[in-house]
Amino acid sequence: MAGKTKKTTTGKAEKPVVMSGAVPEWSSTTAISKLLGKTVRRIQQLTQEGVLETEVPPGGGARKYRTCETVQRYIAHVEQKAQETGENSRAAELNLKKLQAEVDLKESQGQLHRLKTAIAEGKYISADQATEELAEFLATFKKFAMNIPPRMAGTMSSYADAVTVRAMEKTMRKELEALLAAFSDGAVAEQAEDGEP
Repeated sequence: MAGKTKKTTTGKAEKPVVMSGAVPEWSSTTAISKLLGKTVRRIQQLTQEGVLETEVPPGGGARKYRTCETVQRYIAHVEQKAQETGENSRAAELNLKKLQAEVDLKESQGQLHRLKTAIAEGKYISADQATEELAEFLATFKKFAMNIPPRMAGTMSSYADAVTVRAMEKTMRKELEALLAAFSDGAVAEQAEDGEP
């Protein structure tokens, strides 16, 4: 143990390889791994996947990589992956929007179904029937309201003279007519705002 030194790892990244002079035409797996900042094993995998290619250099020997072509192929590969990732994220976003639209459609179909069911069960009446019943109610209410002045006149006759009672009856009738007219005009204006005839 005395002659052996222990290797320590400081956790620092290796310094990038600095090439000086002209770029060699042919490079080994180790040289390409250093150029691209990848492990030798990753360079081998990329070669097996067909991303990178080796050739026998002129004059024979072990298969090697054409340095410039290999770097360019790797850059093209990385750019293609980045583009595919971008397209995949756009596709995922479109799929998400499509799913949201489908959910919204299903919810609106469910609401429509519940409304149709409620109508079939008699929980709602048609607009024509509602309009007819409202018109009947308002006609009855108008008769009731317009009968208030003569009834009050009969009650007040024992407390005031006939001229005063008659004047109060006319004043009350005018006030009721004005209030009913204002109510009627307000209802017509609301219908016009809602787009109804």
